[in-house]
Amino acid sequence: MYILHSSSLLLATSLLHQGNSVLATVIKRDFSQSFDYVIVGGGTAGLVLANRLTEDSGVTVAVVEAGTFPEDVVGNVTQVPAYANQFEGSELDLEWNFTTTPQAGLGNIPVSYYRAKALGGCSDINFMAYGHTSKGAHQFWADLVDDQSYTYENMVQYYKKTMNFSPPDSETRLANATPIYNADYTSTGGGLDVTFPSFAQSWSTWVSKGLASIGLPQAQSFIDGNLLGHSWQMTGITQSTGIRSSSQAGYLRPVMDRPNLTILNGTFAERIIFNGDAATGVQVTGQGNTYTLTSKKELILSAGVFQSPQLLMVSGIGPKALLEQFDIPVVKDIPGVGQNLIDHITVPLSYQVNVVTSSKLEGAYLADSIAEWNTHGTGPLSSNGGDYIGMEKAPAEFRANFSAETIEQLSALPADWPELQYNVLPATVSATSIGGQDSVLGGNYGSMLASVIAPQSRGNVSIASASMSDAPLINPNIFTAQADIDLLLTAFKRVRQTLQSSAMAPILIGEEFFPGPTVQTDEQILAYLTETVRPFSHGFATCKMGNSSDPEAVVDSHGKVFGIKNLRVVDASSFPFLPPGPAPQIQIYTLAEKLADDIKQTIY
Repeated sequence: MYILHSSSLLLATSLLHQGNSVLATVIKRDFSQSFDYVIVGGGTAGLVLANRLTEDSGVTVAVVEAGTFPEDVVGNVTQVPAYANQFEGSELDLEWNFTTTPQAGLGNIPVSYYRAKALGGCSDINFMAYGHTSKGAHQFWADLVDDQSYTYENMVQYYKKTMNFSPPDSETRLANATPIYNADYTSTGGGLDVTFPSFAQSWSTWVSKGLASIGLPQAQSFIDGNLLGHSWQMTGITQSTGIRSSSQAGYLRPVMDRPNLTILNGTFAERIIFNGDAATGVQVTGQGNTYTLTSKKELILSAGVFQSPQLLMVSGIGPKALLEQFDIPVVKDIPGVGQNLIDHITVPLSYQVNVVTSSKLEGAYLADSIAEWNTHGTGPLSSNGGDYIGMEKAPAEFRANFSAETIEQLSALPADWPELQYNVLPATVSATSIGGQDSVLGGNYGSMLASVIAPQSRGNVSIASASMSDAPLINPNIFTAQADIDLLLTAFKRVRQTLQSSAMAPILIGEEFFPGPTVQTDEQILAYLTETVRPFSHGFATCKMGNSSDPEAVVDSHGKVFGIKNLRVVDASSFPFLPPGPAPQIQIYTLAEKLADDIKQTIY
């Protein structure tokens, strides 16, 4: 992703009451604590599990989290939707500040990869998109793992458990920004507050015209199993306050007073403890003490796409040769641990425009916007900026130029799996064009992101030592598959067609600003893509779900680690692939809801 080039960060006055900003309860550290379930990671999946498992008052649950509430670290920055662009590359204490290994597809440079270190995980810092994946992707999933409970029809119940929907406010949104959605697919009473932002971006209303002009059909907000088309984007925002709805806000804070739930914030998982082939707990360090938490029923890893496989490997589960390299006793040789890393990729294009965008968020306009958000929860700060999206298969005229390898790989995907995605951002991502032109001081800018959501590049996560204290080695290997090159080149050209359409001409000022008119030939575009493409921070599948005959599989369709008793992985790492769609995080919520039910039904 990219940092928007707009005003410097100014905080809206906090709406938090002092009582809502206290640190989570920490248990007495007498070095002999035991619980029915110990969950490593208080992020998106971990807090769903903690909420659902403690619905049974007879069950005890501990959540181990290295961070704490984000409000205790950065105030209300995470709560304000418009500040979502401030996190990437910011090196806040809220983040792990990971960096990839040098990327061959990017000219051997490393890139930052942001992951939140906080209760709520990346739901605290992402762009809050809400949506389903496609029906075909769900059937593909069910077939790969030999479990038809993953079909779309069977998963809808869990999507609905994630949603507490509020209809859009027609009085605060622009008259030409009315979302189209089927109310039958919405639900209330679920964990996340979901709505359409009270403030609609003018830039997005014009992008919608541009996408329609190049042939994308109107979609219904991507909550019906169809991803092909363009639509206003649902977001995880509480409509009454304009505040981000995250897993810690939606799933943790409402149940903090449950006596059977313990949150160990500021606590770092060191290694899994085993008795033979059964996981019995986890060694942790917190407040200067190292001790063991015992899991009487199950240990559940929800540490994320990088640290769940890392914890498995430093504990003795993973590729045997790698473990032996670091003198780690091998508990179980599972070659797939840390493999199959997948991420979406994206590049930006920008214009100066004659409508008001987030570029204007400075001076008096910013002060007025802060006042409106603090008073009413509305206005520009109530919008995440990325409120419109389009997705499609690569059109035939571009497909004709794809390599045979690309065609073969893409043909293996379901027919309703989009390959290209077009996002909006109401600002420019750079102060200078490729040709050296500077942005106009005080000018308004709008951007679109050309993205690939059927990536074929595969990377991996490895370890640098036998210690969790050393950062994992992250190699997404992005932009190395020919299919990704073919698709991103197509996405770039389709975005240019959108921006240069007659439908958008009335609001564009001058030529394309970024990358600019000097980037024209395929060779020039490819050079730009290689220099600029970045991962979307949608990493998935490093503890791949599969059946017992899949040599890359780490967990089965219940999230259970093959060959190890009482150990599951439930997070982004435990998917069989990266699902298409605007909101991969919602798939994590949904999987956690499903596997929470599975755990409740398990007989020990």
